[in-house]
Amino acid sequence: MITVSAPAKINLVFQVAPLAPDSYHPVNSLYLELDLRDSVSLVGTSENQPISITVRSATLPLRHVNSVPTDQSNLVYTVAERMFSLVGEKLSGFEILIDKTIPVAGGMAGGSADAAAMLVACNHYLNQERGKELLTEAELTELAKEFGSDVPFSLLGGLAIGTNHGEVLQKVPPLGFDCIFVIAISQEGLSTPQVFSRFDEIGQSSVFSNLTEPIADIKALASLMHNDLEAPAITLLPAIRNTIDVLDLAGAEKAMVTGSGPTVIGLFEDQEQAKKAADLVSDLGLIALLARPSYRGTRLEN
Repeated sequence: MITVSAPAKINLVFQVAPLAPDSYHPVNSLYLELDLRDSVSLVGTSENQPISITVRSATLPLRHVNSVPTDQSNLVYTVAERMFSLVGEKLSGFEILIDKTIPVAGGMAGGSADAAAMLVACNHYLNQERGKELLTEAELTELAKEFGSDVPFSLLGGLAIGTNHGEVLQKVPPLGFDCIFVIAISQEGLSTPQVFSRFDEIGQSSVFSNLTEPIADIKALASLMHNDLEAPAITLLPAIRNTIDVLDLAGAEKAMVTGSGPTVIGLFEDQEQAKKAADLVSDLGLIALLARPSYRGTRLEN
């Protein structure tokens, strides 16, 4: 069995320009990896057995697990097809197990993390079981761009600036201070295309900032944090506003929507205060997770 894990991400900054002629929104983002990780395992089977996908979770509600496709529409299957066709091999010989801790449709790139994990898993499977040469990190990163703008960062991890569609990355040094995030997961999901469509209707884009400056401390980080998609997400799911207010009242240095939502993040310096805030979020009927910055990227686990 080959197991690879990949991280969740949050957008500490997510600035969005108006729709470009290529039908995409240019973005300027500061991505941060968290220590919430999904894992993808390839378990050997007979050569003639069709590829199957099983999704499970020890922490997420059943609706998150059930909303992940287990057929060929899952992005991990598309990644596997591409990797195997690249080296002229038949897609067979294993089943796929996805263990999820990253919320689904929560703006934390859970699907992209799974795709990144699958890229690395297939790379090692094809090397170990089929004798193919391992692709380099640069080659995998280039392939990752084919599967979505968040997949390259899921591979890289850490702290990075994302531009163009988010897939052009510039790694920056880790945060030089401790912090902890409360992750408030809604019982409802939001469609990313729907949020961007509402963004277009509202028409409130911001001027892109220089994100290369070092972040001195947690106060500076709180001042920097911003998300242009927060307002459209709140118009689609007004309960988000209440979650932000609860985290603010609980002492968050900053609370805001991450990515396209509906997940809300609260930045805290003190773990005990963060735990109390998480309890208040749970009282709203939401799932509350605690997560810290991480700098591992996608990694082979065995």
